[in-house]
Amino acid sequence: MTDFDKVQDRSQSASEKWDKAAMLKHFGRDDLLPFWVADMEFKAPQAVQNALVERSQNGVYGYEYRHDSLNKAITQWFIKRYQWKINTSDLCFSHSVMSAICILINQHTEKGDGIIVQPPVFFEFRLAILENKRKMIRNPLKIEEGRYEMDFADLEEKAAKSRTKLMILCNPHNPVGRVWSKQELQRVGEICSKHDVLVISDEIHADITYKGYSYTPYVTAVSDNIAQQSFSCLSPAKTFNIASVTEAAVVIPNQEFRKQFVGFSEKFFLQKVNAFTAVAMQTAYDSGEQWLDDLLKYLQANLDFLRNYLEKKISKVRLIEPEGTFLVWLDFSGLNMDAKELEHFLAQKAGIALNSGYWFGRQGAGYARMTIACPQSMLAEGLLKLEKAINAIPNLGNNSLN
Repeated sequence: MTDFDKVQDRSQSASEKWDKAAMLKHFGRDDLLPFWVADMEFKAPQAVQNALVERSQNGVYGYEYRHDSLNKAITQWFIKRYQWKINTSDLCFSHSVMSAICILINQHTEKGDGIIVQPPVFFEFRLAILENKRKMIRNPLKIEEGRYEMDFADLEEKAAKSRTKLMILCNPHNPVGRVWSKQELQRVGEICSKHDVLVISDEIHADITYKGYSYTPYVTAVSDNIAQQSFSCLSPAKTFNIASVTEAAVVIPNQEFRKQFVGFSEKFFLQKVNAFTAVAMQTAYDSGEQWLDDLLKYLQANLDFLRNYLEKKISKVRLIEPEGTFLVWLDFSGLNMDAKELEHFLAQKAGIALNSGYWFGRQGAGYARMTIACPQSMLAEGLLKLEKAINAIPNLGNNSLN
């Protein structure tokens, strides 16, 4: 059983989260306790580690192909855990989810076309849209009684625009932690189908959900006809903390779209297989289930710890209750700081690295994203730093706020 309490030394790896130059660039300090990059402070499942060592020791690293056993591992995982029967013929592969999204943007839109996103949302969606000379169409989420909801009236209005061609759906949603229901996904599908808008569903956080919530694959929520106008991006990267040694699978039910995607990969020789990513991906799906179940229990305990800590000791920081992902969305509006002041405060005063909310769109101003996939001791250390910094604010100590 994995010891999730053990603090791992990542100083000998090129960890983006712990990189001093990266922290200096983004936060102005290189000595912060990092909770910003969306990876975990946990070792991958032992079976994955063993499989990679075994493959390494083989010593022969010539050209390889994706064995059918990889497709089988993926399809068995999703049918067992989510009752989603994926046709192996619908599976395509990409270097990463974001690589797949960029390919799909280029294949199904022209420069100047509109692509819908739902901010506050993962900031790389914005980069993918703008770097490819497309127009970002915002369908902001609404927050009602502390819970984010989709604005379907606004979505219909945006989808109806003549040059709106795509929607990038985040399911579950990063950073607000919503796990969209079947009914919500159906409504998205109905609106987008009505206006001939294709849907790219980023489902990289699918496996991380909390008590009382379960992930619904987009294509299982909509009709077969609507599913034909969709692309589902999957990866074990987040689930098993193997982002640097895996790839993404893209489920493309539409045969013509699938041919286009495969054709693009062949045109640019992107179909070459990395033996280590194939091994890691297959082993994770074949042998990682118990590890994931243990992880989910640990993440639930961390979430409960965080919630209780905020309620008792940092009452002016409000948790937006997550339903999924190992990321939490924190509301700092009680500190009465603008976005830049909050960013400066968290780094320079509290000494912690969180993703500033405005990175996810202007709707995120006053918020910050925190990764809780870490030993609880590290989480406690970060919260203590935050508590002390808030209590040191003149006329804004925690006691005076209650």
